Amino acid sequence: MKTFLITVLLTVSPALAHELARDGNVGALMHIEPDDAPAVGKANGVYFELNQKGGRPIALSQCSCTLSVYAGSVKAGVKPLLTPKLVQAKNELTSTLTFTRPGAYTLVLAGSPKPGATFTPFKLVWTVRADVGGGGGMDMGH
Repeated sequence: MKTFLITVLLTVSPALAHELARDGNVGALMHIEPDDAPAVGKANGVYFELNQKGGRPIALSQCSCTLSVYAGSVKAGVKPLLTPKLVQAKNELTSTLTFTRPGAYTLVLAGSPKPGATFTPFKLVWTVRADVGGGGGMDMGH
């Protein structure tokens, strides 16, 4: 029985790496390449499936969205290391991040509705761990 349980957990664990964050009536599933294990010194694609409550996608054309990346945790008065441009790709907002050294980074996706959009302003937060060669992954507790 233990072997079966371990096999199931190892098989399912990559799917668990995609982390959901919510604020108000907005939520997003974040995925970072490669395999939710960002690598230091390499371009890492990051993808956000941004949705309003009820599963309605939020497009960049409806949102004044910004992505900010901080070394470690977000601290008052500290500016982000990166504020990469977001682009729309199908039903996702995407960007590319290059982490300069191993360690934890905090990603903050914030947005407010453009005229005609019906979602509330939001601030979504994820913590990722970059490693040399990848393999860092995401911290599930934010």
